[in-house]
Amino acid sequence: MRVAANHGANTTAPSCLKSRHGLTVRAPSDAPAGAFVALRDSQTLETILVAVTPRHLFLASLAAACWAVSGGAALGRAQAPAAPPAGDGALRILAQATANARTTWARLAGAQPRNAPGATQYQDGLTKLQAGQFADALVPLQAAVRLNANNAIFHSDLAAASAGLERWDDAALEMVRARQIQPGNQWFTVALAAVKAVREQWVDASLNLDVAISADSAMIDSTIAEAAVSWAARARRVPQLLAWSQLATQRFPGIAEPWYRLASAYQQQNDTTRGIAAIRRYVALRPTDRLGLFLYSVFLFNTGQNDSAMVLATEAARDSSLQERAGEVLFGIGARMLNAGKADTAVLALSRAQTTVTAELRSRVSLFLGHAQLQRFATVYQTAERERACEPAQRLDSLLSQAAENLRVGAALDSARVAPILETSIPQFRRNAETMVTQYCTRRRD
Repeated sequence: MRVAANHGANTTAPSCLKSRHGLTVRAPSDAPAGAFVALRDSQTLETILVAVTPRHLFLASLAAACWAVSGGAALGRAQAPAAPPAGDGALRILAQATANARTTWARLAGAQPRNAPGATQYQDGLTKLQAGQFADALVPLQAAVRLNANNAIFHSDLAAASAGLERWDDAALEMVRARQIQPGNQWFTVALAAVKAVREQWVDASLNLDVAISADSAMIDSTIAEAAVSWAARARRVPQLLAWSQLATQRFPGIAEPWYRLASAYQQQNDTTRGIAAIRRYVALRPTDRLGLFLYSVFLFNTGQNDSAMVLATEAARDSSLQERAGEVLFGIGARMLNAGKADTAVLALSRAQTTVTAELRSRVSLFLGHAQLQRFATVYQTAERERACEPAQRLDSLLSQAAENLRVGAALDSARVAPILETSIPQFRRNAETMVTQYCTRRRD
């Protein structure tokens, strides 16, 4: 099909469409500083404006590409995952730490006389504590502390009983006292970190855990490593988060969250190779986690793997908390496919984006989608004309209606180009389509 220029339209390509450089898509205002996702497409962008003659179509499209450059496809960096609730993990660590603290206390303090002040009360309280009878344990343990305020383990187990009753301030105070009495027992510090984590005091939790581990790295196990990653992330202690994530993935590769944290950090550093490797490990461990799938889709998008990125972003969008960001990825894919002239893929991606992006962005998506649908119309138009075929000719009117509807939604964003399409070109396209149906379909019935 020969392309004829429409001398009535402005055919000067905007400067943004003449660039041969990759597009950098502006991040939303609430994204972290420096956030962006690049549309790495080396193709020259062409402006295709409206022209119609009785037998030749000059399709309108890719004014949309300007909108991508100016912020149309606003892809922000993936947010940190909604990690599993920290409370359960913190309580497990608290129980582990208080048990280990007893063993360490006995080793450091040495043998204790059976008739030591508070010993009888402590044994009574400990028996009830270990049976989960926290309220019953509290009274004898308080009595033991009153009789012997310099025994660290009395304070530690009183803290454990207080924690069992969710008296977190009391638990923290008693654990601090235990640590002051026996500073070499790092399990007191780990237990204090766990209490802080339950209270969502993430900075204190992360700092205390780091202090304990720096003094005795032998206490690191998979539970401690996972907590260290999670608490550092919530405390926004980025260097510590990276260090813990690297340690955890090396020593305990079966833990999922550190892989996500590494992948997210690598994305911020534009380290695609290591980022993709890390997110693949995370997705292998948590294949149904949609936030992992979302971050994976961003990596795939940045490396030009559009089909796979679209599959993952579509799945991620099923999570209401991720819908809008996944929609932005789908928007970016659609814009890229529109630029590449792959109308079917562009229409599919943009149709999915249209139902997931924010209301603010929806008109821009509709504008892109309208142009993509016109590209699809042009392909079907050519097929009908070349083959003189009825079936594609019958599809033309519906394709035009879909394109016109979406262009109207986005018209205000690019009225200088969209108005002539809606007012002049589409009516002419429709008349041409009607003529084709009359010629090709009537002849077939005869």
